[in-house]
Amino acid sequence: MPSSTLDQRRTRARPSDWVVVVPGQPPAEQADAAGSAGATDLHRSSEAQPLTRRLAASPAPSIARPTRRPTRRPTVLGEAARRLLLMVGLVTAAVAALGLLMGGDPLTALQITPARFVPYQKASPENVRFVMNDGWSQMAAVPGGLLMDWHESQAQPAMRLTLGNPAAEPEVERLSADGSRIEAIRYRGAWPGIDAVISTMSGGWSCNLIVEPGADPSAIDMEYVGATALTIDPAGRLHSQGAGGEWVDGTPESWQDGLSGREPVDSSFQLLGGGHFGFNVGSYDPGRPLVVDPPSVRVN
Repeated sequence: MPSSTLDQRRTRARPSDWVVVVPGQPPAEQADAAGSAGATDLHRSSEAQPLTRRLAASPAPSIARPTRRPTRRPTVLGEAARRLLLMVGLVTAAVAALGLLMGGDPLTALQITPARFVPYQKASPENVRFVMNDGWSQMAAVPGGLLMDWHESQAQPAMRLTLGNPAAEPEVERLSADGSRIEAIRYRGAWPGIDAVISTMSGGWSCNLIVEPGADPSAIDMEYVGATALTIDPAGRLHSQGAGGEWVDGTPESWQDGLSGREPVDSSFQLLGGGHFGFNVGSYDPGRPLVVDPPSVRVN
């Protein structure tokens, strides 16, 4: 081991080992190191910059998962409404098919379109003037009476309702509000001083017998020609049984118009023998018109 610096091995100094120090400036070696380090950082940053831009320009793909819509379960109310609509549709279709098979108007049978009188333009042995279609059957208005359950192909009507005057002609009495339908026809002079107004109604027709002042309501004599039975039930309704079905004339509603409105008058059916019938009328004012109204409805 050397005992002093004199014993240490001497080395020759090289020019590159000298460092020049200038006041106020860093040594050249540190400047070079700093410069080389900056250049290295700049080089590294320049190399990393495109990668950073590429990464920024290409975002990471996102995974889109399909959303499942919640299953909507039918409520009790919605299911009931659906079943109700289905039942209504089936019933409507059945009624329409039955109406077509029977030769009637299904829309009128379902009361979608009201019954009406239609002028009959063809020639017929019965001299038909008007035809009323209630959806199930047809009634024809002829001079002096009505043909029940009438059809063009039918040789003879099932039943005929005759009035007193066989020459009384039916004429238009009343139109609908829009003027498109004939709602009533009138027989003038069906009996002396008495007119008959036939009006359409739901499921049948109504016959208003208008007794003019001074006329006698006991002169009314009507007949169901072709009826096999004519009876009055306990409720005061008239039942006319024929080959084509049964007609029911409801309890007559009679009245006179007064200052306070309609004044009811007692009335009821009266059997006159055979297929004839008339009316019993209570006390009333003979100086004013009297209306006797027996509505008629086809039962079957």
